Amino acid sequence: MRPVFLSGLLGRLLGVLARLWVGTLRFDWQGPTIPSGSVIVFHHGDQLALIGARPRGRLVVAVSSSRDGALQTRVLGVFGLEIVRGSSSRNGVRALKGLGRAILDGASVLIAVDGPRGPYGQVKPGALFLARRLSVPIFALAASARGHRLGRAWDRFLLPLPFSRVVVVCGEPIRVGSTEPMAEAIVRVEHALADLSKAAAIARGASA
Repeated sequence: MRPVFLSGLLGRLLGVLARLWVGTLRFDWQGPTIPSGSVIVFHHGDQLALIGARPRGRLVVAVSSSRDGALQTRVLGVFGLEIVRGSSSRNGVRALKGLGRAILDGASVLIAVDGPRGPYGQVKPGALFLARRLSVPIFALAASARGHRLGRAWDRFLLPLPFSRVVVVCGEPIRVGSTEPMAEAIVRVEHALADLSKAAAIARGASA
C-alpha cells in the first residue's frame, strides 16, 4: 500500500505545482468556441500549454492504464478533469466506450491523437472512430509559447516559460463522414493539426 500512497501523494504534489505554473501564463484563444459534446484533439506535447486554455464545461480525458498513467490521473484531477483509463496501446476499447458515454452525457472529450508513444504527429484512429460513430464534430487545437521543446522527448513536449503568453489556435469543426475512408480522415486531421501549429507560431510572432 505504501507505494500506492506515495504515488498518489506525488501526483497531487505535481498537480499543484503544474497548476501554479499554468496560473502564471497568459492565454490567447483564437478560433471558434467549442460546444459541449465535442471531440477535442491535439498533439501530445502540447498538453501542458493547452490545459489552462481548455474550454469550459465538463471535460473528460483518456489516460493510459500504466503506472505513469496513474500518476497523470492524479495530476489532471487537480485541474478538475474527469478521467477514463485506457489508451490506444492498452485497454483502448474500454477507453473509447468510456469517452463515448461521456459525450452522450453532454461532456467534451480531450484526446492526444499521437499518444501515448508516438510517432510525433501521427494521428491514431480512435478519436475519429468516436466522432463518426456518435456524429459529433472534431475540434483540433495547437499551442505556441516562449519556452522549451524537450528535444529528446518523442512528443517534443512544450514547457512554456512562467508568465509567458500562450497562443492557442482552434480550428473549424471537422466532420468524419459515415462512408469516408478512415485513412483519408486521418490525413485531414494530421494536416489540420500541422497547419494550426504553424498558425499558432505565427500568431505568437515566431517564425513558422
